[in-house]
Amino acid sequence: MEPALGNIEKPGDGILIFAPHPDDETLGCAGVIMKTVRAGRRAHVVFVTNGDGFAKAAALLSGKEKAALEAEDFLAVARLRQQGAFEAAGILGLSATDLVFLGYPDGGLALMPADGNVPFVHACTQKSQTYGLLAPDYSSRTRGEPSPYLRSSAVADIAELIRAARPGEIYVTDFADGHGDHRECCGIVLDAAAAAGFQGEIFTYLIHSVDGGWPMPRGADPGAPFGAFDIGGRRSPAGVPWPPPDRRPMSCEESETKLRAIRAYALEMKLAGRYIESFVKSEEVFWKPRQPGPVPKRPASI
Repeated sequence: MEPALGNIEKPGDGILIFAPHPDDETLGCAGVIMKTVRAGRRAHVVFVTNGDGFAKAAALLSGKEKAALEAEDFLAVARLRQQGAFEAAGILGLSATDLVFLGYPDGGLALMPADGNVPFVHACTQKSQTYGLLAPDYSSRTRGEPSPYLRSSAVADIAELIRAARPGEIYVTDFADGHGDHRECCGIVLDAAAAAGFQGEIFTYLIHSVDGGWPMPRGADPGAPFGAFDIGGRRSPAGVPWPPPDRRPMSCEESETKLRAIRAYALEMKLAGRYIESFVKSEEVFWKPRQPGPVPKRPASI
């Protein structure tokens, strides 16, 4: 069987970025990836799902009505999103071996049983265990068999990855994110980090705000920082401290490279191009993990 990850020469020198879906890593952490690679440090991106539960994308790709979609249509979405992940990674300076696909259910991370013998069955793909398409899923690659759709399996897989990579920093979506998968991803990664005895730093990033106002201002603007705005008398983005405690400047060149990487996700660009390009700013912003708030309504997968 293959090792969990490539050789890590200096424990604590690399980073692990956890993306609930392919594209989240580029939207939230492209600058971090580029700076890490240029500094000669190791960066790995871990995709927790294949982004295979996106009905709007499956309908667009297949030309079918949503009610007529079949499992193969959702798997086609997963394949295309994985392809986008490889293309974006190459633009940012990563190689295929720097990417890990876990293959857990998109839209179902919070629905997986904590443990037991009856795994969650994904209504879109009909899968009940991890799988790979363009690349094998992590469990099959390293242990010769997939992991069942159980929360305990996801925690165990990620804890093993953390122990293998020995990173100094972990990045994951924030508990305040409006997407259920993003919130649950944070919880799973934090539990796995504790199980692995991780002693480094954990940073969180935001993709969907509960109020729908993030990111602002809309549209790609390499010369502008992220901003907070008033929506209905309340500050947006909701649920996170503002200003962010960790603002990391990006050069115009880095921002332009990030834009090219985002555009490598062709399907997402067709569905929400202006929205995802809005993550191209003069900075990237991060928070530290906090206690989760009320569970918001889940937006469509991006």
